Amino acid sequence: MNLLHIALAAGAAVLLWAMLSFNALVRARSKVDEAWSDVDVQLQRRHDLVPNLVEAVRGYALHEGTLFREVTEARAAAVSVHSCGRREVAEADLSRALTSLRTVSEQYPGLRASESFRRLQAQLTEAETEIQAARRIYNTNVQKYNSRVQTFPGSLVAGLAAFKPRRFFDLALMPQSAPREVMYA
Repeated sequence: MNLLHIALAAGAAVLLWAMLSFNALVRARSKVDEAWSDVDVQLQRRHDLVPNLVEAVRGYALHEGTLFREVTEARAAAVSVHSCGRREVAEADLSRALTSLRTVSEQYPGLRASESFRRLQAQLTEAETEIQAARRIYNTNVQKYNSRVQTFPGSLVAGLAAFKPRRFFDLALMPQSAPREVMYA
């Protein structure tokens, strides 16, 4: 009878540990999903500013049609892509196109003096800063989640419950006006 009690207690302890580990993994995954939502909101904010910026520059630089098309296509690609690796590439392409647009805008003093253009530039810079902050939070949560998924003994529960590591979101080519750093699996 005493051996049965020990076996039941050991089984209960293992079951309790598995439940606690599972719940910790669920909480960590939820934090990653929440952080990705914040990144997505900031990326959408940037996407929403791009058409206004293009129109502001277009009024001054009518002969830059190829650049406007590149920016518009890069924005459309960034808005439509949702998978991790492709989203990083699309956002980096949009960042490069916006950098080119900023470079062109520097050639037009009247444009740089325009209050609406300066306001758009400030909003875009703020959005990029917010993207970087949200990306850092996301990547921190991904690191914590991945550590739980990949380290023993949590990896036992993660493997049984099909928890998979998440990718970091890395926008290495963000414009110089914002710190570099984000993504979702």
